[in-house]
Amino acid sequence: MTEEKNENVETVAVGEITQYLIEKKFKIKALGINNSGFEMMAVEANDLVAIAKDLKRSKKMNLLNFLTALEVKEGYQTIYQLEETETGKAVSLKVTVAKDSPTIPSLADVFPTANWFEREAYDMIGINYAGHPNLVRILNPDGWEGYPLRRDYIGPCDELNQPISLNAK
Repeated sequence: MTEEKNENVETVAVGEITQYLIEKKFKIKALGINNSGFEMMAVEANDLVAIAKDLKRSKKMNLLNFLTALEVKEGYQTIYQLEETETGKAVSLKVTVAKDSPTIPSLADVFPTANWFEREAYDMIGINYAGHPNLVRILNPDGWEGYPLRRDYIGPCDELNQPISLNAK
């Protein structure tokens, strides 16, 4: 394991997989090792599919264990955890995209489990996964407006969803 300094002048651990991807000339930023011992890195959206295919082929990262999406200051972020099932070794890939164009390439062709994960992230936060085979809502009804996990989301007001009165006695 080597170390790298980021712009905040703090030392970040660079693990084996991160070093491997740096040597392959992918545009990544080492984010260190999490409490579970998994390497974390930020990757460019346009490199995501190539990185996932490379890790699946060469590092035996054959499982997309989970995918989650959230709103961050810089835009919207999807976090992928790829795992090597024989050893349990895992890596977290973080992809951040701007709020005005929240599009990330789909990993559904690389990892079938991405199909429903990406549909949920699309439905709840509005990230478009380019190339997804069926990117439609999975939790909310088809006609639902907006994305419930966005900070600026205002839910519907109807007979079932009334504003909550904070002055109720």
